Amino acid sequence: MTLGLKRGTVALQPSSAEYPALFEEERARVRQALGALALDIQHVGSTSIPGLAGKPILDLAVGIQNTAQMDACISPLQAIGYTSFDDREGWGEYFFAKGDDEARTHYIHLLPISHPKWAEYLLFRDVLRRQPDLRDKYNQIKAALAEAHGNNRRQYTAQKGIFVQRVLAEFGPTAPASLRP
Repeated sequence: MTLGLKRGTVALQPSSAEYPALFEEERARVRQALGALALDIQHVGSTSIPGLAGKPILDLAVGIQNTAQMDACISPLQAIGYTSFDDREGWGEYFFAKGDDEARTHYIHLLPISHPKWAEYLLFRDVLRRQPDLRDKYNQIKAALAEAHGNNRRQYTAQKGIFVQRVLAEFGPTAPASLRP
């Protein structure tokens, strides 16, 4: 299993049994770099869901205490090969990528552990891990979108976001307790 994908493109690979070990290796590097700044490091995104095809890029969500600590994380992450894109989406999350434009291998989503997006990353992952029917539906949607938008990552991401938001609404904090993970 080789990680890496050209920036801006979409190419899905089948789920790999190697992803958890690759994540653990990277988590250890990030933990070493950030020390006590990292309250939690979670494997999120498609590679964190067994049986789900995805881009061969590992996503790590790194939870910190508060936004005041975000800038302090930049240099340590750069020292282990990450490029900072700061809060590129404007929602209070710093984004980092590892690997050059020809082969991005890892993403870090750095945000306060109290940020609503933190809970969303974990909720979406956990729902798809527990609901094979939803995981398979997401697989189908992603495959169709990758076919249609293989060279337009923004369009691919925006379109699959509709499904993600539906799952978050259905299983999130406002959903009946019986539906929540």
